[in-house]
Amino acid sequence: MSSRFRLLFIIVLVIVSISIAAIFVTYSPRFFTPRETMSKVDNAMVNRSSLISLNMPIYVIGTSTLVQKLVDIGINQSLIRSVGLNQLAELPNDSVIMIDWSLIKSSLVIGDPMNKVTINLTSPIIHVLAGVIAKGDVVGIYANGSDEGVVEFVLAYSWAVATNNRLLLNLGKPSNDYLIAYPIIPVNTHQPMVIIVRRVGIGGLVIGPVYLNQLPMVITNIMKPAAMVTTSNVIDTEDPCYAEYTKFEGAGYTNPAPGIYVSGNGTLVWAAPMFSPGPYSAYGIEAYMDGNGTYYWDTCLVANNLITETNTGLYYFPINVLGYEAYIESTTMYDNGGRVDYQVGAIDYYSGYQLFNEGITDALVGDQTGAFSTNSWNPPPTSSTSNYEVFLGLYLGEVPSVTVGIDLPLGGSETISASQNPAGSTVLYDTYIQVPNITWTFSIGYGANNEAFPNSFEDQTPAAVYIPNLSSPYIYAQFNIDFENNAMTAYYPCLYDTVQIIWVDTTWDIVVVPQSSGTVSLSQSGLILNNVNAPPNTYITGIASYTTYIICRT
Repeated sequence: MSSRFRLLFIIVLVIVSISIAAIFVTYSPRFFTPRETMSKVDNAMVNRSSLISLNMPIYVIGTSTLVQKLVDIGINQSLIRSVGLNQLAELPNDSVIMIDWSLIKSSLVIGDPMNKVTINLTSPIIHVLAGVIAKGDVVGIYANGSDEGVVEFVLAYSWAVATNNRLLLNLGKPSNDYLIAYPIIPVNTHQPMVIIVRRVGIGGLVIGPVYLNQLPMVITNIMKPAAMVTTSNVIDTEDPCYAEYTKFEGAGYTNPAPGIYVSGNGTLVWAAPMFSPGPYSAYGIEAYMDGNGTYYWDTCLVANNLITETNTGLYYFPINVLGYEAYIESTTMYDNGGRVDYQVGAIDYYSGYQLFNEGITDALVGDQTGAFSTNSWNPPPTSSTSNYEVFLGLYLGEVPSVTVGIDLPLGGSETISASQNPAGSTVLYDTYIQVPNITWTFSIGYGANNEAFPNSFEDQTPAAVYIPNLSSPYIYAQFNIDFENNAMTAYYPCLYDTVQIIWVDTTWDIVVVPQSSGTVSLSQSGLILNNVNAPPNTYITGIASYTTYIICRT
């Protein structure tokens, strides 16, 4: 006889970025092999977030070096106040706190071998962090990128302790497990950053590594109230994640805060608004900008928060994940004969299956055989189209669903292909589960002056998170969402053409931690794909460009 459980999600939003000067790179690709890079990031994108100033105290637990870095990004030194850990509980609610990771790491990290890090969950630091997170403080931990995953987990677990937000059995009896879900992209392991966390409402958490010069913007975005939509500020968007947000929030808001949104038994996890310098962009996360154009991406996840048991004893709960990307071609690129050649999107369950098969993770995300087919791919393959629709949350039940139209610039069309590469499958508790890498290719080959080329993709089945054993000491699942934009940025007949490739690899992590655990060992292998050089202060995994010289016979 099957049993049903209701989940309260602990949702953690992680947006990370990579910052190394782009020079000559070799990219071992899914889709291409560039010969050389000639990338330049627009200074406007890098610097504009620092124009936002804070007018509230910043409480610092750290060295004079950290204080000076805060001054260097424009924070008035008179607002920076040094305190000790034992003073944090006495600070006013909604304070902003910065902590140097080097001062607390030894109390939290028990072992630090090459592939795994063991965290002491009984450390008094956990309870200190839990206390300030519970009362609404913004907490930032200053650390190197190599510590990003550990710091995020510590902050997420501290929030779980603070709110006592647990899985619930169907009769309302609490279990002993916390559930944490968050999206990440690879981070440059050599760059210092601040991992920020703040409680959102009753049931959510915002967390993410940000560049120091973005700190004022992010803190402002986290703390500002959402504004009601009026006739003068309605956003016309093709980003399904924003459209779904307005469903969860009822009438809808501008300047949305990122985090968890709950409606009945439905949950939305969405990250993009945290990183918008002004009113939220209708195109998603502004990931990269140069003289050729601007690249955006977004991903969000909706879940039906009822965990179910199959008749063979396999626990699962359904999810629907979506990817979205857009490229706005600049006038300069258009005048140089440029065009957007193609975009690629992938929902990669197979990479998560590989980790599960190797014993690195012990839960799995995929599609139950019988429910999944190529009819679940959206958009479906087509030889030529200028528009299509996506349907986030449509088949989850008790989740507000949206239908969003995706339209190319006037006069443009694209050919859409979709494939499983590879098309993996496995069996758990006599349940057949498909774990493919579903890849969409949007072939465009069209230029448009200062116009946006958007595309979105989803698996409508929906998929599910399969948990073989709820009583395991540590439950962990992962899968990837990947993006790519390939543009010809200049074309001069009989001279040369230049191609630019931008790619983003994100990972969704799902973690269950029993309350009785004294330690947790975190895998450091993960799903970091193609973590190569990208320009500073951008939200992409990598960028490359190359030139092909054209010889015409006379």
